[in-house]
Amino acid sequence: AGARRLLSLAAALLSPGSARGQLLFQRSGWGIVGEVSREDSGEDYLAALRTDYKFRIQEQYVRYTVDLLVEPCRDQIRAGGMGDACCEGASIAGCQHHYEVEGGPDMQIAYLQNAHVPNCRDTPFEDDPNCGTFIEVHRPGNRVVLADVQVDAVEFPSGYLTARMATANLCIGPYELWWVVRNPAAGPYVLKTRRFFVRKPTCPVPEGGVPAPELNLPVAPMP
Repeated sequence: AGARRLLSLAAALLSPGSARGQLLFQRSGWGIVGEVSREDSGEDYLAALRTDYKFRIQEQYVRYTVDLLVEPCRDQIRAGGMGDACCEGASIAGCQHHYEVEGGPDMQIAYLQNAHVPNCRDTPFEDDPNCGTFIEVHRPGNRVVLADVQVDAVEFPSGYLTARMATANLCIGPYELWWVVRNPAAGPYVLKTRRFFVRKPTCPVPEGGVPAPELNLPVAPMP
């Protein structure tokens, strides 16, 4: 049985689906061998993630800093004609942070880490979703991953980098970005969190439920 598993593992690691850039993860390493779709943080993918988090929130320090920003280029005047690229490779002076956002297909975020960003390339865990550095979306204090994006392509970044985070499934309410280093042996470590608030849309109200406050606001009188 052990030999068969090793052969299966080798075949999975060498299969076309494990190539970098495909929307498939090979659940190898400590996980179960088999392809898992990464697209839109699907249910099968999210179910494969470990949630035994260890919180090691880092204080800002000149030699080691992690920072997270939400919608860093929303204000086009402050973006100075750079559009969505205003924060790419920039310092904090060129970026913004907005606490309130609207849910939709994606949300731009910016991140900074001024030391080495851990990754799992060229290791047996290269395509294991539980290995590498990710930014995740959570409800405050909730370990369930709602969406994530891998951010370890650049090992030694200079300035802020940007990415897109899926928010189509987020209802009105508070959320947090978590900077997570996933270790296949020790589990995921949370080094930084940043809170934001989705003000709309509200999700459909289940039968017998109470509508969100925004839907109960009185209609303003005509001037």
